[in-house]
Amino acid sequence: MKKLLFLVAFVGSAALGGACNNSLKDACESFVDARNACEDLNGDPPPVYGFNLCDNIEPDCEDYYTCAATAPCEENKSDGKFRLQAGKVEDCVQPENKECTDADLRP
Repeated sequence: MKKLLFLVAFVGSAALGGACNNSLKDACESFVDARNACEDLNGDPPPVYGFNLCDNIEPDCEDYYTCAATAPCEENKSDGKFRLQAGKVEDCVQPENKECTDADLRP
């Protein structure tokens, strides 16, 4: 009986953990899709590197991804490049000491 209860608890926690991870991955993928659609307006070739932002996600970044995916896409006045303007969405800031984007790898 104890083994059955342990198995049920283990399967239940794995299912709940998987749902949480799917939500986080969905938020990340929505952000990446919005960012890519915006940056496609620049006409530049896509960056070439073997890194997928959504393969290794910080759980604290989910709220940032959700709000940043809704940010306006505007032309940056200093370099003329289109970028998502997450700073224009109320309370849309990256968590402190977390890497939520791959901006350091992108042109």
